[in-house]
Amino acid sequence: MKDIKVSVIVPMYNKEQKISKCLDSLINQTLREIEIVVVDDGSKDNSAEIVKKYCEKDSRVRYVKQDNQGPGAARNVGIINSKGRYIGFVDCDDYVEHEMYEIMYNAAEQNNCEVAVCQEKNVYVDDEGHVTNLGETHFPYNEITVVTGKMVLEWFLNFNYLSLNSACFKIVRKSVFVEKDIYFPDNYRYAEDLTICGGILSVAKSVAVIPKSLYIYEHESNTFSTSYTLKKAMDVYLDLMDVLKYLERAEYTGNINNFILGMSFSSKRQLYASSEKKNRNYQREKTVLLAKWKDIKKGIHPEFKGVDMPFMHKIKVIVSWMRLEKIMCYIINILSGIPFFRFMV
Repeated sequence: MKDIKVSVIVPMYNKEQKISKCLDSLINQTLREIEIVVVDDGSKDNSAEIVKKYCEKDSRVRYVKQDNQGPGAARNVGIINSKGRYIGFVDCDDYVEHEMYEIMYNAAEQNNCEVAVCQEKNVYVDDEGHVTNLGETHFPYNEITVVTGKMVLEWFLNFNYLSLNSACFKIVRKSVFVEKDIYFPDNYRYAEDLTICGGILSVAKSVAVIPKSLYIYEHESNTFSTSYTLKKAMDVYLDLMDVLKYLERAEYTGNINNFILGMSFSSKRQLYASSEKKNRNYQREKTVLLAKWKDIKKGIHPEFKGVDMPFMHKIKVIVSWMRLEKIMCYIINILSGIPFFRFMV
C-alpha cells in the first residue's frame, strides 16, 4: 500500500484472549491508509497464530517476531519497521474508537503539527461484558486546539494531564523519532512510556490537542491498583534521568523542580509499599536508591507560581520536598482499603 498515513505499532506478549478485540478496532478504522505492525515479543501462547490469520485477510496487518526483550524493545522494532508518516502505539490488551486515527491524523496534518494527542478512557470489563468507566482525562478545550510544544511540555512536567505520559494516546511524526534519535529504553523498564514522551515533547514545536476520549485503556480489575516493587522504584529514577537527558539535549531552560519532586514521590511509593522487604538485597539497594534521590533533590523546592497543577499532585510534590513520603505512603495504604478513597489514592 502506497502513502501510509499512520503506522500503528502493537507490541504483543501472550495475549491470545485480548489481541482479536484490539486488532478488530484497528482494521475497522475509518482511516484506511494505515498499517498495523504487530511485534510479537516471544509469545508462548496462541497469539501469533491469531495475528497471522489477520495478516491473511488484511494486507495492512504485518507480523514481526523477536525474542522476548520487553515492550520497549518491541516498540523500537516497530518504529524501525514502520512505513507511515506518523506512528501510533496501541497495547495489545486495549482497543480504540473506530475514528481515532482519522481524527488524529487530520488534526496533525491540517495544522502542521508533529504530534497529536487525545484523551483516554479507563474501563473495566467484567466476565459478563459489563463496562465500568474508571475515569478519563479532560483537556481544557471544547474543540481541537493547536498548542505550542513548550506549553504541552510544561503540562507534562507539572503532571497536569496524565495522558501525556503515555505513547498510546498520541501519533507522532516518524521523523521525530529518526531525526531526533528518540527511542524507548530497550531493557524491561517500568513506565518506559514516560521517558519517550519526555523526549518527544522536548522537541515538538506544536501539538494538536484533541478533547475526545478515543483510546480505551482496559484494566484487569475495577481499580487502578498495581503491584509495588523495588525494581519499579529504581526504574522511576532511571525514567527521570532519561527525561532530564532529553531536556538537556533540547536546551530546555524551564523549571523542572516539580517534576523531580513528583518522580521522587512515585519512586518512594513503590519502595515503601514493596512486599520485598525481607529480601536480603532490599535494604542495600534501598539505601543506594535513597542516596540517589537525596542527591538529585538537593537544593530544589516546589514551584507553584503561575503553575496550574492538580491538587493531589501538589500534595505529592510538597510531601516529597518535606521528605515525608514514608508517612504519606503509610496513610495512602490505609485509605486505599476504604472504598470512598480507593480511586483517589
